[in-house]
Amino acid sequence: MLGVGWTLLNPLIFMLVYSLVFGKFLKVHYPGGSATVFILSGLLTWTFFSQALIMATSSIVANGSLVRKVAFPWVLLSISSVIAALVNFAISLLLMIPFMFLAHKGVGLPVLAVPLLVAVTFALSLGLGLVLAAGNVYLRDLSYLVNLGTLIWFYITPVIYPLALVQTKFSGHGLEGDAAHAVIYINPMTWVVLGFQDVFVFNRWPQHWHGLGYSVVFSALSIWIGLRVFRRLRRRFAEEV
Repeated sequence: MLGVGWTLLNPLIFMLVYSLVFGKFLKVHYPGGSATVFILSGLLTWTFFSQALIMATSSIVANGSLVRKVAFPWVLLSISSVIAALVNFAISLLLMIPFMFLAHKGVGLPVLAVPLLVAVTFALSLGLGLVLAAGNVYLRDLSYLVNLGTLIWFYITPVIYPLALVQTKFSGHGLEGDAAHAVIYINPMTWVVLGFQDVFVFNRWPQHWHGLGYSVVFSALSIWIGLRVFRRLRRRFAEEV
């Protein structure tokens, strides 16, 4: 009955919960002066990525009747799943408008970096999604592992906490601190989320170009690997689904 409203309601509820818990109860200091805009800018990005990855993983199995009966490039099923998540993301960006207005945040030329950030997120989710979609045909429990994996991945991405908080908390902690920093830094979504936060929270161009470059390379590599794995495993799709 709510239709497209669900696309807006889900991130809105989570944003309000995280803002209340981290901003009010735990007293986490958010740069930019607005916990809601900070969290929402990262949360919408993460929702797009995780939704695309989960939908792509089940794209072949969920459309088994088409795979068995219709001859067409099956890779389009995974691509269409990621595009559907992209459409939801575009709609959910409407949530940013009232919160940015209330927080007196402006939008300038740095918003032109958003298409690049979206493209990196799209490529990363599609590349990983192709591998997982092909694997899920043969290992059906893979979809459950993806749900669990994205939950863990969410908490090692600076979506609901500032990167500076991690750098401060784990500074001088020896191997533990080095491990924490390594996990954050090798995470390609870290730099994408930081890029969105730069644009929407600070109205500036993404500052971590070295990290964003790493994410671009990682995403391109995931597309290449994903296509190769998908093509190799697709031969028995019709029999397995």
